[in-house]
Amino acid sequence: MKKKFISSSLEYIESKKTLTELDKKKLKYGLEGFYNLITKFIVLIIVAIVFDLMLELILLTVIYGLLRLYGFGIHAKKSWQCWVTTMPIYIGGCFLIKYVTIPIYIANIIWIFGIISFILFAPADTKSRPLIHKEKRIRAKILSILIIIILYIINIFLNNNIFLNATLYSLILESIIINPLTYKLFKMPYNNYKTYQPTV
Repeated sequence: MKKKFISSSLEYIESKKTLTELDKKKLKYGLEGFYNLITKFIVLIIVAIVFDLMLELILLTVIYGLLRLYGFGIHAKKSWQCWVTTMPIYIGGCFLIKYVTIPIYIANIIWIFGIISFILFAPADTKSRPLIHKEKRIRAKILSILIIIILYIINIFLNNNIFLNATLYSLILESIIINPLTYKLFKMPYNNYKTYQPTV
């Protein structure tokens, strides 16, 4: 199904525009990512509806997406690995967000842990997407930390347990996936911009 979607999409684009081999490679990568994202999200929505977790899923998706926007982080090497990790992380996380109450001192420890992690490790690139421009890395770090601060302020004024849980869970997740120890654990290169070799 995925191969058919990618090949038919590429054929349609090629009928409208002349593509180089590099263009085809980039498009194939993008289409594969898009397909995986959509199919996973459909499954997640179905499971969330069954277990009455839609609010938690939306909050987790939005907040985690905001933190990942400039923090970046590790990606699974294969599609099946992404499926295996996504389902328990999202659905298990939604249950935690809905039913757990975190003591204020634990919440504060998570906030401190999160912001220190982002100061030290964000943004964390990947081999396929090395962050080769220093200015962009600095900008991404500043914006990612700014997002954490904004989320902290929103939580103070909102004073909502589910929103707080979604924020803290997302912060823990993103802090883990930008950590160099996580890269090492999964045998993936870290700080890929340092070893980047442009193709001629």
